[in-house]
Amino acid sequence: SLPGSQLDYCEDSHPEAIQMLSELTSRHQVEVLGGGYYEPALPLLFPVDRSGQIEKMNSAIRSTIGKRPRGSLLLGSLWEPSLITTFYSCGIEYVCIDSALIPSHYRKFKPIITSEQGKTLKILPISNQFKPESGQNGGNWLKSLPLGLNLQANTSENSFVLITLSIEELASLLSSDFFKELQVELETQDFSNIVLTLPQTYLKNVDSYITAYIPAGMDSNLSRWGKNCYRYSQSKNDPSLTIYDYLNVYMQNRCLYDRMVYISMFIAQCHGGDKMRKKAAQEKLWESQSLFNYINLPSGLPAIAKKRQKAYSLLNEAEKLIRESKEVKESLTTFDYNSDGFNEYVCQLKKLHAVISPIGAQICDLNIISVFANYAANLSKIKEFDGDDDKYYRGFFVEHLFENSESSSFFKGQALKTETFANTRFVETKFDSRRNEIHLAGKGLFSRQKLPVSLNKNYIVSSDGFVVQYILKNESPFAVKGVFSVEVNFAQTDFDSKKQESQYHSELILKGNRQVFLAEKSFHAENGVSVLQVTDSVRKIAFLFEPNEESGFFSQPLTFKRPVTQLAPEGLVDVDEVSKTLSIQFCWNIDLAVGHSTEKTINLSIIPVKKRHKK
Repeated sequence: SLPGSQLDYCEDSHPEAIQMLSELTSRHQVEVLGGGYYEPALPLLFPVDRSGQIEKMNSAIRSTIGKRPRGSLLLGSLWEPSLITTFYSCGIEYVCIDSALIPSHYRKFKPIITSEQGKTLKILPISNQFKPESGQNGGNWLKSLPLGLNLQANTSENSFVLITLSIEELASLLSSDFFKELQVELETQDFSNIVLTLPQTYLKNVDSYITAYIPAGMDSNLSRWGKNCYRYSQSKNDPSLTIYDYLNVYMQNRCLYDRMVYISMFIAQCHGGDKMRKKAAQEKLWESQSLFNYINLPSGLPAIAKKRQKAYSLLNEAEKLIRESKEVKESLTTFDYNSDGFNEYVCQLKKLHAVISPIGAQICDLNIISVFANYAANLSKIKEFDGDDDKYYRGFFVEHLFENSESSSFFKGQALKTETFANTRFVETKFDSRRNEIHLAGKGLFSRQKLPVSLNKNYIVSSDGFVVQYILKNESPFAVKGVFSVEVNFAQTDFDSKKQESQYHSELILKGNRQVFLAEKSFHAENGVSVLQVTDSVRKIAFLFEPNEESGFFSQPLTFKRPVTQLAPEGLVDVDEVSKTLSIQFCWNIDLAVGHSTEKTINLSIIPVKKRHKK
């Protein structure tokens, strides 16, 4: 089993490998399995994308190897019953999945047949508990198979053991004498009842199937990391855990999934226009659907930020192609974008695609179409890896209200003890899609005394950016004195540049004077900031912030570390830096009497930066 990209590479660069594989297949020594062309997480896809990727892989194998595949290795054993109909329509007769997904009373080393809406699919369970270890003797491995239970010599029932080997594992066995020892043992009388065969050949001669319903599930390695965020489960595999449960644990991966689903619907609903561009957009979408953009296989750890940004880039390319194929009108709509039961606000504008969440009323997704990047795809701190915990999502326009006594620790980059508005679920007070206005209201508690305060947050959306208006009101019977802060976080989107400095270049107008500050270091100004420009020096785009009145300012670089590889079966991991964020804060001192309010406004313009030509 190999991905479509590897098949293309061999065809272009090593045609001799394709010729050899074709000859081995024609002699029935090798069987090439199908699947999704870009190794997708099939349960996450719409049926049209599922069948499209499988048919593309089928066509690639048939044109290169010369034989259409009849079976498939399900990557990550990501299974759900609705896949039966898709595989059936694409001519796939059987799939191989982890035996842990099979209910225990059906695990009898026999093929299984399952059905959905009158369509059937054969299942070959993978028994990787019998996988040979590095350096193991071939004869000893053969004796470890469950001969006494299911592979008896005097029986008409042909049981089987199916294992999978990675390229590295296969290379290790080939470099040893494992296969020579195995061949010698198979030629003896003791093991005359055992043969090495191909899945399709075995299924042609099978005498019976176990009829079973297989519920949705996934590979045991994935499920061990899918219960708790970055915590390895020592318990046995939970077969009921699905890829959706996994994404609900790792929210950044879930955000990528939501964006992928939106683009898939966007392409499907685009009728007419340039068919070639639409087809190219679909290819970009399919490439972004690779499971490796969500999960790092085989360890089961979530994919790192670099992989997710690559997927966001592909999705933005797909959206740009659709917009070029047919005129797409700008729109501001509200619907349940992330399937959490509450409506988000989706801004489809000429230059960008943004999503405003009711949680914190912040921009949680900000894709600049022309530069193929999502600037709001930030991580949040986890104490185990980053030394502190963030209790909120770090997007654009996140508000904090805190006491003056917390100012010192706040401007050192330490987390606040209490969050007033960052996790508040704001409610809609007005929505005008024609004028591109969103009015939201939230309530919170200020200080240790838990004084009630309210915040009205109004967005005016335009092709060039956003105007955000704040009305902070003291709802308590006591005066409120503290600091009101608006936070904006810029995710790292460039992972290929070899330069050591940050991709962001920042400058501001401080007390009437232009001042440049390094994004790699913290910067604090008590007051006097009237304009801030943050420039992405890699993608040549600038974010211009203009508060309606001079503010204080705080900027800090954030570095996030996460587990990247699993070092041992017990869940020990190698932790490394995976992403950076430039976090900025606009701050105002506030002193509100009972029933009084204050108003602040920030205008954000997103503008391209002209390239300077050297003379």
